[in-house]
Amino acid sequence: MPTCKHCKATFTAEDLVRHEKGRLVVVHCPDCKHVVGTYNRHSGPPRTDNRA
Repeated sequence: MPTCKHCKATFTAEDLVRHEKGRLVVVHCPDCKHVVGTYNRHSGPPRTDNRA
């Protein structure tokens, strides 16, 4: 389970907020909005994940 290094909260992967820009996916903490990580999408056309 991912832990935010800024606010120290722990979440399931489904709870994290994701934003896509091209093939880059940025993952944010839902509580403090701090960036938890980024990764490169290798498959399919990019689409925004609207999980809240």
